[in-house]
Amino acid sequence: MELSAHFALEEFNIDGSMPVQCESVYQEQCNRQLEPIRTQFGKEMVITSGYRDPAENSQAHGVTHSQHEATAVYCACDFKALGMEANMRPIFDWVRQNSELPFDQLILEHNPANQQDIIHISYSRAYNRRMALEGETANQEPYKSWPSVI
Repeated sequence: MELSAHFALEEFNIDGSMPVQCESVYQEQCNRQLEPIRTQFGKEMVITSGYRDPAENSQAHGVTHSQHEATAVYCACDFKALGMEANMRPIFDWVRQNSELPFDQLILEHNPANQQDIIHISYSRAYNRRMALEGETANQEPYKSWPSVI
């Protein structure tokens, strides 16, 4: 099933089979967040984590009640942009400074082991805190907060 022009449902089922009631919120995430990012940077994006069932979320060192454990109201995914894996900061900065992009949480995560970055982005139909953070993957260090445009 296609969620948007460049993203398929299967890409978000890496860490567990997504419940049907979550499909439409992931479709909104693709159209309102991921497609604009892809258009802005002209890069193919790879989803590294989408929906997680609670057991998979725990194994991934995700926080309790992570937005990766999607509902019909909110969801989250992690991604990398091909060719930018070593430095995803331009995407992070563009998203957090762009008031037209809705997001609840945006996290630039660095992996010291492979010197690559990923971005975690969450979408909510109910609230958008526009929380921008930076740290290491798998919650290995406390996150640093960054301002975002509201």
